[in-house]
Amino acid sequence: METLSALIVAGGSGSRFGQKKQFISLGGMPVLFRTVLCFADNPAIDRIIVVVPAEDTASTTALLSGISTPHCVVAGGPTRAASVLNGLREAANSGIVLIHDGVRPFVGPDLIHRVIAGLAGCDAVVPGLPVTDTLKEAIGSRVITTVSRRNLYRVQTPQAFSTEAILAAHERPIGLADPPTDDSMLIEAQGGHVRIVDGDPYNIKITLPEDLLFAEAIYALQDRNRI
Repeated sequence: METLSALIVAGGSGSRFGQKKQFISLGGMPVLFRTVLCFADNPAIDRIIVVVPAEDTASTTALLSGISTPHCVVAGGPTRAASVLNGLREAANSGIVLIHDGVRPFVGPDLIHRVIAGLAGCDAVVPGLPVTDTLKEAIGSRVITTVSRRNLYRVQTPQAFSTEAILAAHERPIGLADPPTDDSMLIEAQGGHVRIVDGDPYNIKITLPEDLLFAEAIYALQDRNRI
């Protein structure tokens, strides 16, 4: 059976948020720690690799010292893609890798199972939610057209890959004019088969300060359900 690594990417500097959002407190614990707990003790996960800014590797290692699943902390790079590549090189001996945003602390075991199971017969799996809002294309304040939302999805993580394929794609990216905003774009650009599976509306990404309010509400709801 192939080994599976969960690569949790938390190398951001927090420039948009005003501080390193992966280390802010959510329900009394750092967001990153809550994210790691989503993968810890999952029988499908053989190893967890956490990528953080170089100056935070020692403190993150201490933060995760009580995690029983084998894990390591890797220094990130100047961009998300560089941080992912550093983590992938650490995961090179794994057959499958899940790449997940360190600031998505509510990924559940069902979603993890869906992306792993979906990898059979394709090159990558992404979870997504159908777009429900009306979409407009605009230049400045002038609306140019209404964009059909048919077949459009908001994509989440974790995304599942053959480690060999996504590592090669990161080391030799082709077919992209702009930096990738997610890892599956690299597989798409090389003509690979990317499958989409059902995402989870609670699997939010904390990007802006107002997102933390939603995260606190989700945490409070989950905490009440545990009682």
